[in-house]
Amino acid sequence: MNSVAKHPADYASLPVLREIEELKNFIESDSQMYMMFKKMFIDENGVPIAPYVPDYETMLLIINKWLQESPTYLEIDNSPTLILTHAMNTHAGFCTFLDKELNRYLKRLFDRWGVYLTTPASANVLTANKGGWFSPPALAAMMQHFPGLTFEKVFVSDSTAKHYGFTCWDDFFTRKLRPDVRTVEEPGNPDLISAACESQCYNVTTNVKERDAFWLKGQTYSLRDMLANDEFVPQFVGGTVYQGYLRVTGYHRWHAPATGVVKKIVPVAGAYFCQSPAMIDSPIDLDAPFDTRPIFNSLPFFAMVNARMLMFIEADDPRIGLYCFIAIGMQEISTAEPTVKEGQRVKRGEEIGTFHFGGSTDVLVLRPQTKVEFFKKPGDAVEVRGALCRVIS
Repeated sequence: MNSVAKHPADYASLPVLREIEELKNFIESDSQMYMMFKKMFIDENGVPIAPYVPDYETMLLIINKWLQESPTYLEIDNSPTLILTHAMNTHAGFCTFLDKELNRYLKRLFDRWGVYLTTPASANVLTANKGGWFSPPALAAMMQHFPGLTFEKVFVSDSTAKHYGFTCWDDFFTRKLRPDVRTVEEPGNPDLISAACESQCYNVTTNVKERDAFWLKGQTYSLRDMLANDEFVPQFVGGTVYQGYLRVTGYHRWHAPATGVVKKIVPVAGAYFCQSPAMIDSPIDLDAPFDTRPIFNSLPFFAMVNARMLMFIEADDPRIGLYCFIAIGMQEISTAEPTVKEGQRVKRGEEIGTFHFGGSTDVLVLRPQTKVEFFKKPGDAVEVRGALCRVIS
């Protein structure tokens, strides 16, 4: 792991943000919160479980630094999520990070960071220097699923301009595809449902229950929790859930799976640093691939508890009918932004929204009447606007 956390700089020399001070005061003014933040960083003998982040005071200093800079490609694993990986893997961490008031303070942190990432200063990592996002290793990672193409051939950009023409980090992260890239697969075929995101297939589950024990081991989804008790929940009981995973180096805009009308858009507040309790105390190797870590195996749990955006769309095709696309922020993702409005008509493959920073996960929920055959299995690469599944008449 290329972690500054393993070799911390002099974080104390940086100005402390007001939001960090507010979070610190919140922790220290509540006896229970203070105790839990103390416990999540140590074992039963009082020994730090992650020496590079031995306590919440160090955690706050590291996050304070992170929120005042843009992530380089080499340091992308130093995000707050990775800084808190071991703390999240404890019972104290699990119980604490579910707290609603704490999550309101965390949201203020990431809102502050989101503002910084829209400033010209945040573009300083958009270079070809070591660790820059246009360095050879970074470009190779971003082009992994676009063989034979260059960055400027895939994304709207200008390799001859400063920062490839991007005005800030957020502008780069929410970059757009060129019109001839990832076009809708078989646009005239009414039987196809398209992938909303450029991602990796994580899971497909059928006969999903209205309420289920999503906190236990397994790939269980609970519709009432996932859809935040929405009035549309009964229509999806017994239906199908598809979940994908977006990597931080990938494309982060969402596109309509099927043509129809946007019926409702619902932002749902949720947790930011809470992994599945079924994964608590799992072995952690920060040098191992991300998809081997407890947090990756918590993706279905995130669909129930994380901050997310629900988008209900009534498809023109009655065989599909109402479906729900869910954009789920993973950990320090502070914003899932729809780019369409309620009542708006969207075509299959048309852009409907975007994430702002970091890895994330997407979910498609179909009614039980919507019978489909999926073309992808867990672990497969999924191309945005490609055929995800076929409707079976």
